[in-house]
Amino acid sequence: MGRHDDFMMEALVDFPDDALGAPEPITVAHIDAMMRRLAECGVRRVSWGYYADGLGGFLTPTHDPQWSNLARTYQALGQNPLAVAVAAAHRYGLELFAYFKPYETGPACLFPMGSLEAAAYGRLDQVGGRMTWIHPFVANHPHLRIKRRADDPVPDASQAAIASMKLRKSDSAPTRITGEHLKIWVSDLNHRYRVLDVPFTFVDSVEAGRDGPQRVLTLSGLDLRTPYVLVTTDFTEGPADFANNALEMVTACDADGRELPCEVATGWAVWFADRVDFRSWGVMFDTGWSGVAPVCLDEPNAGGRDGFVAIARGRNAYLPGALCETEPEVQAFWLSCIQSMLDAGVDGIDFREENHSTHTDHPLDYGFNDAVIARCRERGGVDLATIAAVRGDAYTSFLQRAKRLINGRGRTMRIHFQIDWYRSDPDVGRLPAYPANIDFQWRRWIDLGLTDSAVLRFFALPFDCVFNDAVAHELVDRCRAGGIPITVNRYIHRETLVDEVRRVKEDGRFAGFILYETNSFMGFDTAGGCTITAPEVVELCR
Repeated sequence: MGRHDDFMMEALVDFPDDALGAPEPITVAHIDAMMRRLAECGVRRVSWGYYADGLGGFLTPTHDPQWSNLARTYQALGQNPLAVAVAAAHRYGLELFAYFKPYETGPACLFPMGSLEAAAYGRLDQVGGRMTWIHPFVANHPHLRIKRRADDPVPDASQAAIASMKLRKSDSAPTRITGEHLKIWVSDLNHRYRVLDVPFTFVDSVEAGRDGPQRVLTLSGLDLRTPYVLVTTDFTEGPADFANNALEMVTACDADGRELPCEVATGWAVWFADRVDFRSWGVMFDTGWSGVAPVCLDEPNAGGRDGFVAIARGRNAYLPGALCETEPEVQAFWLSCIQSMLDAGVDGIDFREENHSTHTDHPLDYGFNDAVIARCRERGGVDLATIAAVRGDAYTSFLQRAKRLINGRGRTMRIHFQIDWYRSDPDVGRLPAYPANIDFQWRRWIDLGLTDSAVLRFFALPFDCVFNDAVAHELVDRCRAGGIPITVNRYIHRETLVDEVRRVKEDGRFAGFILYETNSFMGFDTAGGCTITAPEVVELCR
């Protein structure tokens, strides 16, 4: 497609992904080879993910086989990959922007509480386990994370005994499960569950559900006091028939019939999913996907990862690692991060709210920090709309301070506008990736001149949204009216990449296209080299 002066091909490096997948620790020579190869392919700007660069990176399970390469990479690069990348990019005539996700300070990555990994690498407690891979600031200031509301109807739920449980099917069709097929497992530490031989009364009925009648299996006469409870069947073959998402499938009540607030778990997880095994290891609670991903209770469960649903009484008091923007200490910390990026010599800084540190099954329950509530009371009331406004104003204020700092150093500030989130009807699968109860005032950001250029980013929407989505259309019109260049960004789909870039370029309204991310089309070798592994990328720049 060639190289046009008015259309810029960019590449985004989410560096932990590159390092975790490399055959050995990434060195200065590898980074040099990467930048040289990108320049040869016609890329003119690189956006480089910031993960506590200059501080040695996030706190990492350093001796864990899956993560040791990342830790050793930071050591090989003098604990500051960003500074190494800036120097290499400039050697080959490339611009380099830091890619800053303010809320990405502690991805929801944890080990089960009773595991050896939790004892060795765990930093902060969450229900069911201990978190790893977090920013040192979060480890030292966990109270500054985004806080949960404190008005549970059963405030002492973690200590309450379970007297009954209900298992709900997504529909009212008959099930092969009877009381004799159900097995209850328990654990004190979410590790190596054991079968509990306990009698219970079993009732199979049909009840009204949110979307219609549902088959409900009720287990009563229980007195379960262990912290973690897991339910399976004894089926060893299919076909399974009892399916639902985990949040709807299981509820537990105390002796007074009050539903207990619980976190749930299935065999699904973002990190360490291959290790999930309730028999020999543990499971992951509150992943953010329990209300989306279906589970079949009566699937065979010999492998310890399928055919179960688990509950832990109580809820997480904070989101895993995302910090509250309304706290003054958080804004000061974020600005210190920006200062360190500028000191590394970057040409600009990208901002993105989407992250992996807000994963929860109950996003609307968070955003109730004391600083937020205090500002709400100053405005006359504590309700969700006021909370969203207070937090939105605080985040906009941070962007204003960041803009002054960045432009004051002669550098560029660019915001990634998330068009599949800045809307009244976001895809439910996007809920875990953003803090809820906050108004991201994207129109105001444009009106205030807070972005020198812009990125139109999307994940859940189809590619055609660039041209026919109402939110995208409004974003493009507002930016063009303000003379703000717009670049398009989404994950690479290799089979359609060339046509997508060509269509964006020929549209005439866009300044460039970001190849996201390098881990999808580049690979490092053991000789300090880097190669393009996707011929589609080479074709783009011929």
